[in-house]
Amino acid sequence: MTVLPLPDELLLLAYDDAAGKPLVSTTTLDLGLAGAVLVELTLAGRIAVEDKKVRVLDPSPVDDPVAEAAFDRIRAASKPRDPKSWLAPLAKGLRERILDRLVETGVVEREESRVLGLFRAVRYPALNPAPETAAHGRLDAAVRHNDLSGRHTAALASLVHAVELGPKLFPDLPAKEVKARLTAISEGDWAAKAVKDAIAAIQVALMAATTAAVTTTVITN
Repeated sequence: MTVLPLPDELLLLAYDDAAGKPLVSTTTLDLGLAGAVLVELTLAGRIAVEDKKVRVLDPSPVDDPVAEAAFDRIRAASKPRDPKSWLAPLAKGLRERILDRLVETGVVEREESRVLGLFRAVRYPALNPAPETAAHGRLDAAVRHNDLSGRHTAALASLVHAVELGPKLFPDLPAKEVKARLTAISEGDWAAKAVKDAIAAIQVALMAATTAAVTTTVITN
């Protein structure tokens, strides 16, 4: 089976299959998806984080249209920016674009309804669970058995950890154990130092951004 891009796998893992709704806040998920795009571009060798700034290494296009749209904005920027400052701009409309292509490829389906006959509600229950099952299976092998299948899985684990999704994916394990294992995977020797350092910087930025967003939401409410 073809491995889906990191943002797609993160989104599938973050959605409850039956309810078709996110397991984490949409703000956290949206920022996480933006972080996943940055990681995807890093793994593709297009960008790096140098001197705490996202810099273009190779301006050539990538095959994934979602990542390419984000990369186009990074290439067009007047000056380098730090990873955190890229998250919110890249997050706008990103979840919807990923959901649209997952619907188009038959991985999830879109169900619309009206709440109290007035408010439109949209759900995205799983239609073809195989891609999510495969992603979860790789994570499961890494978390439970220290069986790491490559840098794609390690990067996915880093993102899952950053948006605090791990305990929700492994409810039968102690949350501290899951977090510790995901941290160990994130910090492991699975990629070249430059790549791992860049992903670590994106992960830190993502954690800071999601924490700030959640805090703002709590204070506002």
